[in-house]
Amino acid sequence: MDRLRYSVGLVAKHLDVQIAQLVTPEFSNGLPDCLIGNPQREVNMGVKGLQLCGNSIMPYLLFYGQSIADKYATHAEQYNQNINSLGQTSANLARHSVSVMKQHLATALLICVQGVDLRSKLIQNTYDPRNLLSEQTRQIYQAIRDLIQVPIRQDKPYIWNDNEQSLDEHIAITAQNLTNEGSSLFKAIQPTFRQLIDDRHSH
Repeated sequence: MDRLRYSVGLVAKHLDVQIAQLVTPEFSNGLPDCLIGNPQREVNMGVKGLQLCGNSIMPYLLFYGQSIADKYATHAEQYNQNINSLGQTSANLARHSVSVMKQHLATALLICVQGVDLRSKLIQNTYDPRNLLSEQTRQIYQAIRDLIQVPIRQDKPYIWNDNEQSLDEHIAITAQNLTNEGSSLFKAIQPTFRQLIDDRHSH
């Protein structure tokens, strides 16, 4: 369980760096700053709030990735057991860590939805990116758009103006359905998980 929490923290840090590159013009190969949809609106922050949300979650998960057994070892049974494994404590922390990681993943997925919409506009002059995505990615993209009930449009990306959607609700819906076995999003990500597992076993 200690190792699981450590790995979750590392994945969160890696994901945070990828998000930072996606929203920064110097690294995003032509995408607008903070993935702003409508540049004509006087105040539009794009996905800045989403990035800050994910960025605040990342160190939290790194903190939760610290080992309990290494740092807080205790003795048990009147010293008959030299080291208590603290497995239950670590498992409870791991359950919480995985739950928080779902929020981080949901935030990243929503940022990616905005990113591919804007990339599609640059490539083919439409905000509908579906024919540019691989089959697996397209299914994930479609599942997210269906769940948050924001229709795919040719004239607007996922986020056009800041005041047109409740991003906190979108995060909650996406996070919940990441592990809901009956949801379209859960089913859409399974081929990717299976591929990762197969690749790991082949090495």
